[in-house]
Amino acid sequence: KENILGDSMIIETLKAGDLFGETFACIGRKVMPVSVTALEKCEVLLLDVSRIVHTCQNACPFHQQLISNLLRIIAEKNALLNRKMSYITHKTIRKRLEAYFYDVAKSSGSYEFTIPFNQSELSGYLCIDRSAMCRELSHMKKDKILDYNGKHFYLLHPVGI
Repeated sequence: KENILGDSMIIETLKAGDLFGETFACIGRKVMPVSVTALEKCEVLLLDVSRIVHTCQNACPFHQQLISNLLRIIAEKNALLNRKMSYITHKTIRKRLEAYFYDVAKSSGSYEFTIPFNQSELSGYLCIDRSAMCRELSHMKKDKILDYNGKHFYLLHPVGI
């Protein structure tokens, strides 16, 4: 998504088989207020949401499962966006980074992990100026809070996070 100054932020990253735009489709929006950028060649399947959310006269189990899956996906994305909000509501860059890294470490079950973003993408995801974020990462490395190389991170003092 881009703000009025043209700065972009990453709301989410998708992989093959993922859905996007389902929230806007379900509320009847014809135009999404976001842009979607593919990093590699892909195909997009456009579905008529009204044919999905309104069951057919047969009330077939397949259709019920489709609606259930759509609801689960929307709920999971809501949880993901709530988690992202918990990162970007921190006032300082360090706190945003710490909150994000702690969650990644917790979900991976290790204080050593690889994130799905390069530094430019991470700054966009956390709504931080890239150069300021890189500076803060260097300070965190110098302060022996973490070590990193590219997308690979190791939390040295995870208790403080």
